[in-house]
Amino acid sequence: MTFFETPSLQKARGGQHRPGPTLPPFDIHAPFSTSSPYSYLITEVLQFEYLGLILDPKLTMHLATTEVIRRAAHDQSVTQVVSYSLRYDQKRSQLTPTQSLGLWKSTILLYFLQNLRYIQSTTDVTKLQTSLNLSLARALHVS
Repeated sequence: MTFFETPSLQKARGGQHRPGPTLPPFDIHAPFSTSSPYSYLITEVLQFEYLGLILDPKLTMHLATTEVIRRAAHDQSVTQVVSYSLRYDQKRSQLTPTQSLGLWKSTILLYFLQNLRYIQSTTDVTKLQTSLNLSLARALHVS
């Protein structure tokens, strides 16, 4: 099996790497394939998910930063619901600040630390830091 770009497609693109949803730039050719056709066009995607990390072609990590903030906000609301429901449990009464912090660290902090080493933009790191601070303040009921 070979993976190549046809000369006509390269000429149509101008010889530069520009992903686009309408122009499939690559072919897979299988000379001994049992199915027909022998050549398949591959469309290049603008983003993809690899092991839970959303990547774009230039690896700017803007999409990954947005996804981390979205997931952390979702888990923040789930954590608040659990904390609120435990408040009315007769046996547990209410979470202590230490228990609240432990719940926050085990569910939300992981999102912020998981792919931090891959983020290169200072604005993305600032967004993550701001979101992390707000999330911790909500978890500890600090304003």
